[in-house]
Amino acid sequence: VRRMRNAIPRYSRLKICATLNTSLADRNGSEWRNEISARQVHRRQNCFVRQVAERHRLVACATLNSSLRFGWLLIFLALLSCGTRSAQGFPHQEFLWSVANRNATVYLLGSIHALRPMDYPLAGVIDEAFNQADQVVFEVKYEELNSPFFSSYVTSRASYPRGETLQQHIAADTYQLLKAYKAETGLNLSDAFRPWYVTALIINLEVEPLGYVEALGVDRHYYDRAKAVGKPILALESAPLQIDLLADVPPAQQEKELRDTLLNRGEVGQGLSKLVAAWTSGNLAELTEIIQQEQTDNPETHARFFTDRNNRWVSQIETFLSLDQITLVIAGAGHFVGDDGVVNLLRRKGYIVQQLPLRPTRLLSPRRLDAGDAELTFELIAGHNYSLEASTNLLTWDSIWRFVSSDATKNYLDSSARGMPSRFYRLRNLDAALNLP
Repeated sequence: VRRMRNAIPRYSRLKICATLNTSLADRNGSEWRNEISARQVHRRQNCFVRQVAERHRLVACATLNSSLRFGWLLIFLALLSCGTRSAQGFPHQEFLWSVANRNATVYLLGSIHALRPMDYPLAGVIDEAFNQADQVVFEVKYEELNSPFFSSYVTSRASYPRGETLQQHIAADTYQLLKAYKAETGLNLSDAFRPWYVTALIINLEVEPLGYVEALGVDRHYYDRAKAVGKPILALESAPLQIDLLADVPPAQQEKELRDTLLNRGEVGQGLSKLVAAWTSGNLAELTEIIQQEQTDNPETHARFFTDRNNRWVSQIETFLSLDQITLVIAGAGHFVGDDGVVNLLRRKGYIVQQLPLRPTRLLSPRRLDAGDAELTFELIAGHNYSLEASTNLLTWDSIWRFVSSDATKNYLDSSARGMPSRFYRLRNLDAALNLP
């Protein structure tokens, strides 16, 4: 935090110097040009830009778990997930799915963009997917985030035109809240930045003390590994597009988010820590609930940040499925859950998408109801074909129900069991005989 406070004014000064190419005079009176090159400027800005364009994604999820609704930050909610460990002692499933088509396999990995050293090592099944992959696809390429063009682009989208200030564009009480925050924290921030950028910086400063490191994020971890071993790296979209999603939010909404952030900044760290802990346990339920609630509350924002992008990504994933190779796609975990998530969009197109590691198929103990019906519960592999068979003597078996599982658990009520003193059941995975994954 202290480094950020001290560095931000310097970024602005360096930017001005590089842009104007200021001429200065040395002590001997000779003229010389400022030698601060654009590359040097962007190198110094790189830390800040990366924090705005990457680490800020973490915090949005934390705020969504609170009473706030950071609609315009939903692009970054996609990087986190929540849940609890599975029961019955089985290893919990990860935010990892597989989808196959002929000789092609695509692994889908829901990412969180910053972790702590204590959060490693990651699950072995995730490492195995990376090791198998012939190519790895990320939301954006890190080289693009580090480029001089991207730094300049962020500055241009984050700043008002010359002569305009933040104070001129937001309400007086909101500006007073910002002044109080700057006085409390010692933040020396230019008044030339727009609300979305100021909000990003404030949230980043609130997260910094928690110890989350962008270099340890899931996507960055595998990006560096892919570079080290020479795996081809692709991107789903460009970094400027992600900045546009934030910068194009209406000014009134930007101010609202800035005000809410200033009033509720204490909730950011608490929510984030809870969500990161839940991500490591690998259940989708809570994140799915958050995404679906946000879709209900802010349908237009959800469509912009999730639905539209998910549909574009599915088209690209289908291209990967037409190749004779294995592809690992790493993107924000929120993009893979919900009715309009990538996983469901692919299933609607007829693909079998399975969460990993696969859970064993199990028929749990049946329960006899008062009316004599038998109530059965199964643990299944989503997308597989099953046959439920019944017997009265354990010698002959009849199939009483064939189905394709859509969820990890399923219930069945056997009314034909009425009047039978005993009835036995077994569940067969029909796809297992075909050696499907």
